[in-house]
Amino acid sequence: MHNPLANYNILVADADIELSRTLKTMLDEMGFVNVTTTRSGKDAIRLMQNSPFDFIITEWNTQHVDGLSLLEFLRYSPDSPNTTIPVIMLTGRAEQVDVFLARDRGINEYVIKPFTARSIYSRLERIIEQPRNFVLSSSFIGPCRRIKDKPPEGVSERRERSITPQTQPKDASIQTQNVSSEPQVWLPDFLLKKKLGQKSGEDAKLGDFVTPEILSKSQDAINAITRDSLQWIRDNLKEIKLLYEALISPEPAKTVGTDIASVALVICARAGTFGYARASEIAYELYLFARNKLEPNDKSQHIVVQKHIDVLYVILGNQMRGSAGAVGAQIAAELKALVAKYS
Repeated sequence: MHNPLANYNILVADADIELSRTLKTMLDEMGFVNVTTTRSGKDAIRLMQNSPFDFIITEWNTQHVDGLSLLEFLRYSPDSPNTTIPVIMLTGRAEQVDVFLARDRGINEYVIKPFTARSIYSRLERIIEQPRNFVLSSSFIGPCRRIKDKPPEGVSERRERSITPQTQPKDASIQTQNVSSEPQVWLPDFLLKKKLGQKSGEDAKLGDFVTPEILSKSQDAINAITRDSLQWIRDNLKEIKLLYEALISPEPAKTVGTDIASVALVICARAGTFGYARASEIAYELYLFARNKLEPNDKSQHIVVQKHIDVLYVILGNQMRGSAGAVGAQIAAELKALVAKYS
């Protein structure tokens, strides 16, 4: 039986090679068999310049060129190989400021890690089945934003004015190099949907091929990696333990807080994806603390970092899956109180 999902070429860019492979396995189970992965945003650009891709799934954290810079290059650079290509940001960064920042750079979809087969499928379905108008202006290039509420303070209002949409030109890259002061709005591009072909004489839908049963098998493909994933997370714990030792040294590096935050975010994504919801929550709280509040020379704050790491060792060492019950809830509450005390 012909698999129309084999018509799609997908590029995945993520510095976390293990989660990238997990995503590739899950997509393959759905039927998206042509998936190329890379850890580098720079390499992603090179790959796009050499081969056509239908859409990109990128982490914020990619090597050499980060995911946001990759998005900016694709949307705004005259050297972009595909200005209008749909881009999904799949990242552990869940703060509203990050979501709005990516939105204002022209992202199509923003998915917060940990991910599930359902969360990925829902975004793919929107891109293929419900493509949005594409906006071209001197201040914004990207898909029409559907957020109706006002943007947060400090974020400029860039909503599209009442402009009659027009058909997207064949060579969009030339158009983006000659942006006029008057915004343009291009009609939705249904080329991705056309790749599904027809079924029973009508245009096929993605759900005709990614059925609930297949979606369940795709999630099972993620769950089957759980044993290996626990070792990956334990390796992250060893890494963050070494960073903690650097933090409490007589002269900690100025970047140690950022380094701790980066590893904590990886633990958050991996733990949540593979069923350790409470560990994921605690790792994310550590990420927020290390990113926004940690002062390397404040010894009282070292206690906060240490307690978070100790709890992660306990939860993951005992393989306490899910929310870890009443014990997990109590631990989480105590850690939040500790953060409040020393912030």
